[in-house]
Amino acid sequence: MPELDEELAKLRERYCQALEKAFERVPVRGGVVSIEDLWIETAIPMDLIAELLESDGVKIPPFVERVDLGKAKRKGRR
Repeated sequence: MPELDEELAKLRERYCQALEKAFERVPVRGGVVSIEDLWIETAIPMDLIAELLESDGVKIPPFVERVDLGKAKRKGRR
């Protein structure tokens, strides 16, 4: 199973890179980026975006103060 773990790690890294590039293209309103804008730009599922952001796997640029997780944060979580 090490091959599977390695492949999953590579996929995770690619998703993180895609999100980092998306920060350059999505609107930033008052230092805030919407998770919906990241989803539209990358087509990565919002729950996966939230997970990657919360795990500190994504380098958020200094001009972004926070990401509004909106529905992704509330969906399925209490």
